[in-house]
Amino acid sequence: MRFSKRGSSRSSITYLLKKKEFQKILITNLGLNSSDVEEFFDTNKSILNFPRHRLINNCLICQKYNVNASPLLNFQYCLMLSNYNLEHRINLLKDIGVPDLNSSLVSKMVQLFRKRVSTFKEKTNIAVEQNITKNIFDRLGREVPSDISQLESSSNNLTVNQYYEACLLHCKTRIFDLPYLDDKILLHKYMKFKSISMIAETLKVLRINLDYSEELIKMNPFVITAPADNIKSLLDRFTDICGIPIITLLRKYPRILFLDPDNIKRLLMSFKRYEIPDEYVQKFMKIFKMGNDSFLEQMEIIKRHPDLHVWCKHPRILQIIVHKDMAKDRVGYLNIINRSKWVRPQTVLSKQDDLERFLQTGASTVLSKKALRHVFMQELGVDKNDLLTRHQHWKTVGFADIEQMFKYLKKHFTINDICQNIHIVLYSRSKVEKVLADLKRRYSQSTEYSFTNSQYLALCLYMLEKDTHFTGDGIWINGHNAKQQSSLPLEKGNIAENTVNDTVKSIDDYLNNEDNHDIDDDDLNTKDSNDMDDHDDLDDEDETSTTKRQRT
Repeated sequence: MRFSKRGSSRSSITYLLKKKEFQKILITNLGLNSSDVEEFFDTNKSILNFPRHRLINNCLICQKYNVNASPLLNFQYCLMLSNYNLEHRINLLKDIGVPDLNSSLVSKMVQLFRKRVSTFKEKTNIAVEQNITKNIFDRLGREVPSDISQLESSSNNLTVNQYYEACLLHCKTRIFDLPYLDDKILLHKYMKFKSISMIAETLKVLRINLDYSEELIKMNPFVITAPADNIKSLLDRFTDICGIPIITLLRKYPRILFLDPDNIKRLLMSFKRYEIPDEYVQKFMKIFKMGNDSFLEQMEIIKRHPDLHVWCKHPRILQIIVHKDMAKDRVGYLNIINRSKWVRPQTVLSKQDDLERFLQTGASTVLSKKALRHVFMQELGVDKNDLLTRHQHWKTVGFADIEQMFKYLKKHFTINDICQNIHIVLYSRSKVEKVLADLKRRYSQSTEYSFTNSQYLALCLYMLEKDTHFTGDGIWINGHNAKQQSSLPLEKGNIAENTVNDTVKSIDDYLNNEDNHDIDDDDLNTKDSNDMDDHDDLDDEDETSTTKRQRT
């Protein structure tokens, strides 16, 4: 695998810091003592893998509804649930009339709902004479309808689940005003253990604050289970998200109704920190489901990765982060077959069948124009693909190698200089550095020759290809041969008599070649719109055009 692993000491420090932070969250929000919390984390280490915002929110939910965290043995289950599922389960128990809530009741709720109503009352300390139907409608602020008032009398023959479903189906039309929804939707598994009182409150907010119509609810019936307080918080905290007005966004992307506003806020700050444009986020709103801590961790891993770091500003970087495990496995496999230097977003995000097909043909394990265009635009702000692909071996160089060459060259040459000698990015940095150093050492103080930076770069490229007769094969020459090439002086005495005139003329022509595709200001401002697609195929534009020799 090419993903670097943290050292044991660093992992230990990270573990201890995270453990202390999570312990503090539980102690602060639940009033637990430090020794109990210490023991709890020692026996439930997996909790440290939970998103930080989920831990905080679930603790706050338990605090809000006076849920006793004891016994801590069962409290892990409360932390495992998503925020809205935990809140629904707590409110469902309160709807029914459970007087005292604790983590044990919440964790055993599935089993308890399979019990007969009488058994359930006994185990949850509900008085035998209490009417569950009345408890439910009291929380709604309504009188018990006559057509459901007799449900309690037959409760001894019903499980709690059957009893509650009967109430839920009655509320569908009378309370929720959802006659157009099929009963099967309300009885679907994602509707299991959802609070009637919470659904009623959510529908008010959806209809009044977001103008949710019958059509929108029919298209996305799951929205009725979003917590009303969370929706209100989203509306209060944001006027827009990534340039989309908040009301428009919550209607277009209804799953955001369930997401934590604080985590969204932190993610937006992280996107800004890593210079991820709004349009990238708009094309992959699923990123908001990720915890900000996880996002930062994965982004830093990718930035340090020897091959994937090239794509940190690619339009599909968010998909790579979300599918990090798949990316890790695929890069590891490509590394085994010595193809990881050509890894690109399409390679790690495509469907398995597509990847296998393209691996068999080799199409996904060579340099591609489309992916290379991204590197050009990122580093130079101009696309010189057509020039670079004239080199017969352009496909064999790795993306990371080209990116590193761009970064090195930009420190010493203008973008115009680089574009005029674009094929030099196909050569190893060590070769180029050595040849340039030799040339400058020999000619910087020369009275006979005076070269500009652009000419030094052109001359370097000339020297790299000279011994292979400008066929492009110079990229295969090892460092020793590169040294021999770069050490050849431009003194007439060292050139065979019968080739003096031709060689000197070729150098002069090369340095003064006017057909080097100069760039202007408009080129530097060009945007790469073709890299904004969001499909998973590995196909690039036609890469079968005849390769051309480098013009010398």
